[in-house]
Amino acid sequence: MMESDTADRALLERKVRRAFQVLVLQRGRNPGVKGWEMKRYLGRDYRKIIGVLSEDVAPMGLEVFEVKGVDGTDDSSRFLLRFKEPPTVTEAETSGIRIDDLAVLAATIAFVNSKTGRVARREVEQFLREKFPRWRIDYSLDRYVKRGYLEQDERTMVHIGWRTRAEVDEKTLMTLILSRAQEAAKK
Repeated sequence: MMESDTADRALLERKVRRAFQVLVLQRGRNPGVKGWEMKRYLGRDYRKIIGVLSEDVAPMGLEVFEVKGVDGTDDSSRFLLRFKEPPTVTEAETSGIRIDDLAVLAATIAFVNSKTGRVARREVEQFLREKFPRWRIDYSLDRYVKRGYLEQDERTMVHIGWRTRAEVDEKTLMTLILSRAQEAAKK
């Protein structure tokens, strides 16, 4: 009986290590791993293994986050490691993303959310032209579409992408923007 428990525990530990490796190593352009890949790497009980891994990385300020797929199935979900707390501006600057690119993304997310989640790209561009040069807008929007922060259908409508849902706390972003706007209005 004891040998069986020890063997089960050792197998679980190997699978948890494997899950961590799979989540950390980036394949392709997008971070994270789809549900069907986790099932292939870890077996049908991959959700249990992800739960154990999430508990293991919690003391380091990380969590395993699931972004539900468009069709809502487990296979189309994407799992990734992310920080529990959002990074500070200094930490964001060290990520290699320019602060003005982050500003374009934040403004775009806020604008899209204010327009019930879908807006024509030309409206986004027109909104952003008040603060940013045209070349920065085109470059940033195309880049964020490629990286999954924004989604665009047939070059017309823009909406929030899976990566924004995974990495950006949209409520906090909107709260910060509104509080800054209120402070500016008082002055």
